[in-house]
Amino acid sequence: MLHVIANTRFFLTAFVMERLRGVEGVRVLPHGNHDRGLTHSLAKFAEASLPWVGLGSRAFSAGYLAQLRAIEPSDSVLVFGVENVKELRILRRHIRAQRRTLFTWNPVRDYQQNPLLRLVHIRALKGLGMEVVTFDPEDAQRHGLRLVDQVYRDVSPYLEGDVAQDIDLYFVGQDKGRLPTLARLHAAARQAGLRVHFHITPDRHRAYTAQERALLTPTPLPYAENLAWVRRARCLLEVVQPHQSGPTVRSLEAAFFGTKLLTTRAAAVQDDLYTPGRVFVDGHDAPDSLGAFIRAPHPPIDPALLARHDMLHWHRQFI
Repeated sequence: MLHVIANTRFFLTAFVMERLRGVEGVRVLPHGNHDRGLTHSLAKFAEASLPWVGLGSRAFSAGYLAQLRAIEPSDSVLVFGVENVKELRILRRHIRAQRRTLFTWNPVRDYQQNPLLRLVHIRALKGLGMEVVTFDPEDAQRHGLRLVDQVYRDVSPYLEGDVAQDIDLYFVGQDKGRLPTLARLHAAARQAGLRVHFHITPDRHRAYTAQERALLTPTPLPYAENLAWVRRARCLLEVVQPHQSGPTVRSLEAAFFGTKLLTTRAAAVQDDLYTPGRVFVDGHDAPDSLGAFIRAPHPPIDPALLARHDMLHWHRQFI
């Protein structure tokens, strides 16, 4: 039996985990931490620091811990995208499974921007007694992690009905220091005569000029609404943090929804899903060819390639 522990209260995680519903030998276990606040944080810190295992917990419910303790030693556990070290230290004490894998769904540099904190964070994860795997080749090489494919899911149920592609280039996401690049690509696309829709939410505690605020939207876009915009777009935009080499969810969205991708990730040319007619790499392809690239048709992706990234097949490597 494979037990997948995931933060299913997040729509994107739940959306991907839905693919495992009804799969024999697999159980998705919603991660049980929902409380916030100073008191809860202090309780987690104290409990994670204790050198002994107790049956009770102030950090997690008794029901959640009982489900963890019910996992057999011969079972396998995949911790999917849960990267709070204090929570993981508590969880590991209640899990008897011999095979325990932690999949970091965020690149290490995205989770901790400070280089020293990144190193401390990854060492803490590796010290939990789990195999740590990542989709980012640079993280795998730099930190000695096992490299696996990025994961998404089949979207056939979301492709029913005809939807007009009335947007040429679509982006959604938080600024995260990317606004200068986003503004440049927005201007380039408009100059090429493309129809553009960017939904950029601001970073907290950052001051913006009036010109910058014109590109921002105050509220995040729920992922369910994002999928509706994806269907209307001919090309999705992926803007990554410096040195990120692995594909983000945006890249997989483009592949599974059959759209093109404009990316700032130089390593995209090494992806198994890359074809020059479908993926435009900023800084690699000629800037003045962007309009022609988006307007040109492109061949469909081999279903066998997509299957490698589909949760229905992807999870099997952790059993």
